[in-house]
Amino acid sequence: MKQRHLKLLRLIFIGALLLGTQGIWSAEAFGKSENSPPNPRAIIIFVDMSGSTNQARRTVYKEAFEKIYPNLRQGDRVVVGTITSRSYIDFKPTVDEEIPKKTLWDNRLQFEKKLTNSKEKIRGGVNKLLSRERGSPLTEILDSLNIADTIFHDEKERQRILVILSDMIQDSKEYNFEKDKITDEYINNVITYRQKNNLMPNLTGIKVYVAGASAADSNRFRAVQTFWDRYFTKSGADFSPHRYGHSLISFENGP
Repeated sequence: MKQRHLKLLRLIFIGALLLGTQGIWSAEAFGKSENSPPNPRAIIIFVDMSGSTNQARRTVYKEAFEKIYPNLRQGDRVVVGTITSRSYIDFKPTVDEEIPKKTLWDNRLQFEKKLTNSKEKIRGGVNKLLSRERGSPLTEILDSLNIADTIFHDEKERQRILVILSDMIQDSKEYNFEKDKITDEYINNVITYRQKNNLMPNLTGIKVYVAGASAADSNRFRAVQTFWDRYFTKSGADFSPHRYGHSLISFENGP
């Protein structure tokens, strides 16, 4: 009688264990519970290193990063790179770090240590980058977008976000947004040329933020903004004028 009682208890315990495991698997396979963390993101941050942005790197760009840090979450991949005159040719990320994800088997203290180390690694790389004083003679923003396309290409699961910290003044051998007359015809010509030569990036579904945008006067500012509005739209990006400005007003909190 006693053995039968013990056997019954053992079967009840095994059944409960299997049901609990099945519940965990089901939650992972078919959806997240209400308390589950949001989906992780791939966040690329490009920092304009042109000479005209020396001051902005110490102020506007630094303030932008201070808004981004608190929003980093488990599973996010953060890639930080520079916009220079040789962005496309010599690109090498300053930071490429994945925020660890907590699992059922993680010790809380060990996980928090890994989390802190990961975020501090990102902060250290960014601080080192922003402290550079020498600027690049030219600014290849257009080609930097092709780098973003390449990095995002293999990111199939994460939400994709591009943050550009720049005055958005393209200054290259082909285009100079500080001097060129940016009309509808000018914008159409740039887009048509890049489309014909397979130079348009594919940014479909990628959410874009711009901080640090600047110009000599309001007319030039609006003309440059119109260019990027059209260019991002043609590339398929999720772009809104509300996410384009001198400062990063909010990160992942607005429309």
